[in-house]
Amino acid sequence: MSPSLTERSDDERAFLQRRVALFGLVGTTLVALTLGLSVAQSASEPGPVFAASHALHALGLIGPLAAWLLARGRPRSVRFVRAVEAAATLSCALCFHAMTMRFPAVSRPDLVAALATTQIVVTRAIIIPSTGLRTAILSTVMALPTFAVAYVTYLSFQTGAFGVTRGWLDLQITAFIWASLATATSTLTSRVIYGLRRKVRDAQELGQYTLLQKLGEGGMGQVFRARHAMLRRPTAVKLLHSASPEDLARFEREVQLTAQLTHPNTVTVFDYGRTPDGVFYYAMELLDGADLQKLVDHFGPMPPRRAIHVLAQVAAALAEAHAVGLIHRDIKPANIIACTRGTTCDVAKVVDFGLVKTLGPAATDGVISTPDIVVGTPLYMAPEMLTAPLDADTRTDLYSLGAVGYFLLTGTPVFVGGSIADILAAHLRAKPIPPSTRLGAPVPRDLEEVILACLAKSPADRPPSALALRERLLACADAGGWTEAEARAWWAASGVARLGHHEPVSSTAKTIAIALDQRTGAP
Repeated sequence: MSPSLTERSDDERAFLQRRVALFGLVGTTLVALTLGLSVAQSASEPGPVFAASHALHALGLIGPLAAWLLARGRPRSVRFVRAVEAAATLSCALCFHAMTMRFPAVSRPDLVAALATTQIVVTRAIIIPSTGLRTAILSTVMALPTFAVAYVTYLSFQTGAFGVTRGWLDLQITAFIWASLATATSTLTSRVIYGLRRKVRDAQELGQYTLLQKLGEGGMGQVFRARHAMLRRPTAVKLLHSASPEDLARFEREVQLTAQLTHPNTVTVFDYGRTPDGVFYYAMELLDGADLQKLVDHFGPMPPRRAIHVLAQVAAALAEAHAVGLIHRDIKPANIIACTRGTTCDVAKVVDFGLVKTLGPAATDGVISTPDIVVGTPLYMAPEMLTAPLDADTRTDLYSLGAVGYFLLTGTPVFVGGSIADILAAHLRAKPIPPSTRLGAPVPRDLEEVILACLAKSPADRPPSALALRERLLACADAGGWTEAEARAWWAASGVARLGHHEPVSSTAKTIAIALDQRTGAP
């Protein structure tokens, strides 16, 4: 058996076992409640008939109680669980039918049996995943005593044997109808629920990957924790359900370009493809941690030595991208994940290369920007992205990384405003408030100078390259101050194992399309 079938089988077995345990618990509760009501109702008329009826009623507890006890423990085989389910169902029904056979004319236990077996088969169909055929067989077997009694009663009425009256026949016919309806209803219920569950399972499978849990949602797609059918490594799958041809082209290009990058601070892409119904997806390494937006929102500004540690890693990742002719164009806290890799903590990973631009004379970027429309994140957008987006170069990423550094140090973006237009106008014209002034606390002068240099309005006034920026960061007095031991201690104490990384709600922190003539008032 292939690993994929084995893993699927394990999941289904565990789910089935949980459901059988639930069925046992619900069945035990229902039988116990009806027994209590029956005892209370017959308290004024004690006698051997009622005592025997209650004894059989109590015996009906054994099946569902055993199912609950056996299925809630250690993992069992599918065959064992199915046997427990069938035994519990049939034994419970048998006890109720015994009430019918033993006491046909006293206090109408046959009606109690009909009601009880109807409840059992319908409850089972709702709770336990089963094919319609299996449910039909079990339900029919459970109803056989009712069918047999109705048939014998009919023959007796026809021949005049046993003194069967018309009223007795009518009651048995009613019980026969109830049992038939219960069988049909439970069969249909199982068929519908089982079919829906299979559809959901199939919808969660993308090629060799099974989606397990939604991790987040960004401007261009959703991210899920996933499992590969054969490989055991943690995997995240990003997918785009439906979008315009331009979005699909951008999404496909993201994975193709990201796959070219091998730097340890860039997310690793494993695979990509399309499902038969047109869903585009790609699989990448699962990053257990939190994006920088979440990290600062929850824990506040970073100390300078830690900010340098993170920014230097991002600069190194960008240096590789720039060296092969790619610029990211959407560097922001939500697109940088802080995570652990092995025993190393505070590893920064750059993700979401959906707005990558290819540099060079043959580059075409029509799906991303036009002279009148630019796609990006207002809080972290370089001025030239607003004035000449098609001419943006690698220094655009350095501006955005400087804005990220500002956010890490102060807990606030460089520019804030009441509207997107206000923020974009500030990026074009306003002078940034120094981080130390915004924070109201000292920030090392050398680090502050690096951040403000990145935020220069003119690209020519910024560091010339990502490598040059990294060198300036590592030359700061606080560089190297954030030790591995300190990082491990922080991660162990913070409980940040999975804050999650997703697109912030604020429109100014999302990747959006901006019509320049409407948003900025720029000529």
